[in-house]
Order: sequence, then C-alpha cells, then structure tokens
Amino acid sequence: MQDINANVTGQRLLERTIFAHARAEDVRTEPFPHLVVENALDADLFAKLLSTRPPYCGDADADNLRAPTPAWVFIKTELFDPIWTDFVTAHTRPDITHAVRALFKGHLAETQPDLPDDCRFGVDGQADWRAADVLCDARLEIISPALTAGSHRKAHLDTPNRLFTALLYLRTPDDTSVGGGLNLFRWKSGPKGRLDAFELDENDIECVTTVPYRENTLVVFPNSVNALHGCEVRQPTDHDRAYVFITAEMQHDLF
Repeated sequence: MQDINANVTGQRLLERTIFAHARAEDVRTEPFPHLVVENALDADLFAKLLSTRPPYCGDADADNLRAPTPAWVFIKTELFDPIWTDFVTAHTRPDITHAVRALFKGHLAETQPDLPDDCRFGVDGQADWRAADVLCDARLEIISPALTAGSHRKAHLDTPNRLFTALLYLRTPDDTSVGGGLNLFRWKSGPKGRLDAFELDENDIECVTTVPYRENTLVVFPNSVNALHGCEVRQPTDHDRAYVFITAEMQHDLF
C-alpha cells in the first residue's frame, strides 16, 4: 500500500509541472532521444509565470549574453513573486528526475547510472556533495536582446555529470524575434575533439532538426555523448530570450 500511495502522490505533484502532458510514446529518437511538448503548462499558470517573470537586468549594451537566476535564489529570498518560488521548488523535487528517467526508459544511454532507493537529493546551492548524491536546479535563464545576429552558445555537449536537461520556453506573445530555437545535431563520424569545449567544431557535426522558440514549449532529453545541441542564431531584436532550465547532476561524470 505504501508504494501505491507514493506513486499517487508523485503523480499529483507532477500535475502542475512541465511534465503533466509528457508521454513516453512521444519520445523522438533522432538525432538522439528527446521529447518536445507544446503547451506543457496549464495556460493560466504559464501566463502568471510570464507576467511575474523577473526582467533582464544586465548591461544595456549586452549582445546575446546569458543571465541565470538559480533555484536557490528564488527559494531563499523574498525578491520574487511566490508563484516562482512554488514553481522552482516543485521542479527541484526528486519526482522530476524520476519522471524524466521513466519517460526515457529504454532510451537511456548505458552511461546513465542507477539511482538507488536511498539516493539523496538536494537543491544546488543549498546542498553539496556531502549531503546529496544528486543536486537539482530549476533556474531562470535570460538571454539579452541581440544587437547583432548570433547565438549565445552554438553546438555543444552539456557538462558530463548532468543527468538530463529540460527547457521550458518563456516567449512572450509580443515577441517578434526570428530564430532562437534549439538546434539538435548528430556526429558525422562519431565523437571527436574536446567534448567539454564551449562550442564544438562545426565540421564534426550536422544539424538534424530545430525545435522552434515558442511559448510554453518544453524540450527535454537525457544527457549522453550524443546529445548535441545549441541555440539557433537569432536575428537582431529588442526582445530577450527566456526559459526555465531544469536539470539534475551527479558528482561523477557520465562520459
């Protein structure tokens, strides 16, 4: 009975998260396992997040520069609307990591580790590796307006200790910018070069598809040596590019 109750509780916790409408049967396998969910959040909740979203506060002359606000800042300070505190708190719970692994069951790379029942979870910035085996984050990332055509980060691999990446796009209805989607790549002839490079050699990879930068759209994928991705070039615009970045990391590298 305890296991059944735990599953029900976990499902209820997910109902107001970005994974409420995520389905394992919708996982796409090319160029690597990933899932795209449109209208991921309840429309009212998404609208409230947009209307209370902190603005970009960087330099006025910044050009496609990233400004992150980690989950612990939303949780530990009173500077933000409570809806943001509730949102990031929900998305740093262990249920999120377990939900991603369940969605991609059968598609996880061999390098993805098992997470035992006694696995300890914590929020990055509040806990460290002495207190947790997995550190979670749900940070708001805002890319400054583009003064010139460009990308804040082209093709790359995420840090090798990351279990998964999930992006919820926070595009506003008045955003008329062009570009800014997520390009997904594959290796032309297998991994090569420095895998931890900020941007990979474009001669070694090819773009297979682009997930457009659309409001309330979720992109999620488990990390692996093949999970190549990068921001599509944005044309000059006065609009910023914003998303919530949800992730979980372990102390040791997966590849």
